[in-house]
Amino acid sequence: MPTKSEMVNPKMEYETMSGAFIWEDEGLWDTHHHFAWTFRHVIHHRTKLVMGPQNNIESLSSGNFDKQVFELAKKYYPDWIGFDEPRCSYNPKLAERMIRIIKVANWRIDKLMKKIKTIAKTM
Repeated sequence: MPTKSEMVNPKMEYETMSGAFIWEDEGLWDTHHHFAWTFRHVIHHRTKLVMGPQNNIESLSSGNFDKQVFELAKKYYPDWIGFDEPRCSYNPKLAERMIRIIKVANWRIDKLMKKIKTIAKTM
């Protein structure tokens, strides 16, 4: 797990299946999200921390289990760049950006589902 980043401004990506965000320098991106999937509870809880309690989006309903897994991962990978304070603390500007990204992702999924339903009706 990477502990430092060589990137000045690493890209952030919404991982739809976990409802969470990862950065490209965290070592999760490189594995085509396979490792991100195993870390889904960690990144899910972390996203909730960044977004803050007032942004209680339904898909981010991180429960006690996510928090426990987050704390366990932090114990075993304390120097992982994904646990850096700015990536695990409330950030209103970043939270606003995340909310916009989630809304666009949900809109795209809804659009795709409508298209699938339309195609299914013609069969």
